[in-house]
Parts: sequence; C-alpha cells; structure tokens
Amino acid sequence: MRQLPLFPPALTLTDGQIVGPLSADAPIIVSNGVGVDSVALLIELHRLNIRPTTIVTALVGRDEYGNEHRRFYQYLPVLEQWLAEVGFPLITYVWYEMKRQAKHFPYDSLAGNCLANRTLPSISFRRHHSCSLKFKGEQIDRWVTEQYGDQSCYRLVGYDLDEERRSVRFSAQSPGIGPRSKDVYVHPLQLLGLSRADCEQIIADAGLPSPGLSSCVFCASMRPEEVDELNTDELWLIVILEAHAQVNLHTIRGLWGHGERMTEYIVRRGLLPQSLVDETWQKWSAPERPTEMREGRNADEVLFAEVRCLTALCG
Repeated sequence: MRQLPLFPPALTLTDGQIVGPLSADAPIIVSNGVGVDSVALLIELHRLNIRPTTIVTALVGRDEYGNEHRRFYQYLPVLEQWLAEVGFPLITYVWYEMKRQAKHFPYDSLAGNCLANRTLPSISFRRHHSCSLKFKGEQIDRWVTEQYGDQSCYRLVGYDLDEERRSVRFSAQSPGIGPRSKDVYVHPLQLLGLSRADCEQIIADAGLPSPGLSSCVFCASMRPEEVDELNTDELWLIVILEAHAQVNLHTIRGLWGHGERMTEYIVRRGLLPQSLVDETWQKWSAPERPTEMREGRNADEVLFAEVRCLTALCG
C-alpha cells in the first residue's frame, strides 16, 4: 500500500491559506476527534486565518448507543459555541451504518460490534487502532467522497509532535487507490512544532477548558484511575463486553490484554457489587448466548438495555 507523505513537498501554512500541491480552492477537511490535539488544531487554524471548508466528527455510536467517554459529549456544545463565535463551520457528524448482512447480529457501534461477534476492540489485542479506522476514519472518508467525489482535498488531522509514530501509521493506512488516493494529508501541529503540552497551553490561552483525551469508555488505553471515574452504566458496559468475549479469547484475558481484566479491577476497587458482577459474568460468559440475543435483534439495543437494567439495580 502506498504511503502518503506526511509533509508534502513545498507545503506551508500561511496567513489565510494552505500553499501546497493542490489548487488554491481545494476543500480543507478537518478530522475532529474532540480531543486536545483536535481542539488545538482548530485554534491554530483560526490564528492563521485558515478557514476549514468542513469540520467532520465521527460518532462511535449515536444517541443512547454512544460509546465515547462522557467528557466527549459534554465538550461538544463548548466547541460548537467557539466555532460559531470565530466564524468557522459547525461540526458535521458522521457515523457507521451497517451496509451488509450481519454475520451474527446487526450493530451500530463498536460496543455492539464487540457484543455481536463476541470479541474486544483491536487495541486490546495490540493491533493499534483499527477499531478507530473502521468507526471513524472510514466514515469520514465515505462522507468526503459523497460530498466531493474524486476531487482532491486537503485532509487536516491533529497529531502533535509526541504522536509522530501514530501519524506515520495513519498515513501508511490511507487509501492508495480510489477517490481519496489523491488527497493530501496534513498534520499542522507537527508542521508548527507543537507538542501535547503546547496544545494544552494553546487551548488555555484561548479561554477554553481542556477536552481531555478522546476515547471510548472501554478503551484498553484507559489507566486504572480513569476507570475509577466512570459512571455505573459505563462500568457495566465493560463487564458485559469482557464477559461475552471470553469464549473467543485465547491470547488475552480482557480489555487490558494479558494482565488484570478491567472487570477484576472494578470488583477489587468495589466500584460495582461483586455478587451482581458474578451473576452478570456467569450469564454473559456462558458458551450459549443469553436469551436476549435472539436472531435479528440489534446488538446495541440488547447491550444498552442490559446496562440500563443493571444500573437501576445498583440504585
């Protein structure tokens, strides 16, 4: 697969425009993950008087089936207000929609995918963030193609200097053929020499709160102290996903990989009642699927209904 250049030849960010290999009227598409880097990127574009054509955010599950940490949803109105104040376009939201016949059960989110296929996100298997590519990157690519066809676009992504390896991996997985093959991917924070600490300072100087890290509530990259801060319903989501995947886990134990399961940590910390966790684990880890998982039912519908029920039992 062809690797796209991170910093295309002769590309510069000047006052009001991107000067590079594409025409001056090429669409400028910002992929916005609503994390520290993404917000700092938008602030820097405003400082440089570069107005994006579109700012696109991919939702990992919609509405009541959302998988992102609650800070993600809490920050959206803050960011939307700032965008309106500076005259930037408001966020365009995209999301995964299943287009093919489901192998087991239809689903709308990463969590639903994991439940339907009795597995865990790819990052738990140390396969980087292919889950992010499916539910975010591919959905943004699809939307760009629907809007612009095969027109070449500048694709701006917020990777700071501390994430150079991740940006290289992202570019290596960019499509080498098809309507997006001629897009030019740009990482302005790296071009500007900005670290994660610099990005935090940029956000503070703009008078905005820090959005924190952007991740799902069951992401393997979460630290134990982050699990401590999760709500009851988010904890139950972790327990059910880990339990239901056990039948197919041969090389790892749970969301954190080879070590302690998140569920074990939740019980050890007393974040959920052990007796109810044990009962739930027995139900969802059994080789035979629970009766709720009837053929044709949406996996997200079943999962989040169970989460609501267990959360209500905890008062």
